[in-house]
Amino acid sequence: MTKTTNYEISKKLAEIGFDKETNFYFTEIAPDKFKAEYYSNNNKYFLLKSYDLEILINALPEKIKVGIDRTPQSKFYFDKISFGYAKEPKIEFQFYCRIQENESLADTAGRMIILLHEKNLIKF
Repeated sequence: MTKTTNYEISKKLAEIGFDKETNFYFTEIAPDKFKAEYYSNNNKYFLLKSYDLEILINALPEKIKVGIDRTPQSKFYFDKISFGYAKEPKIEFQFYCRIQENESLADTAGRMIILLHEKNLIKF
């Protein structure tokens, strides 16, 4: 199964206005218990969109470069690239988000998008 954003991150992404096409939706499988499932015509009660890593990265502006640092202090980072007159683009800023224990990269990317939005660095 493809890893998608968890319920809390998906909920926060919806609150900040992140609304992209996806094939994954949370459905309530028991009272107050939710599960992200691939869209099928059998599911009648879609409650909340859930996103995979590819959708999250593709939603960012083209000038933002995405990277994953796989050191012991693993980080997910976005670099905003500025294109000027120089042959090589320069990095205007770097923004890091540590990968938390037992967290999927989709969750980390979702947290990063939420932080970038809160700092007014991206808008939807």
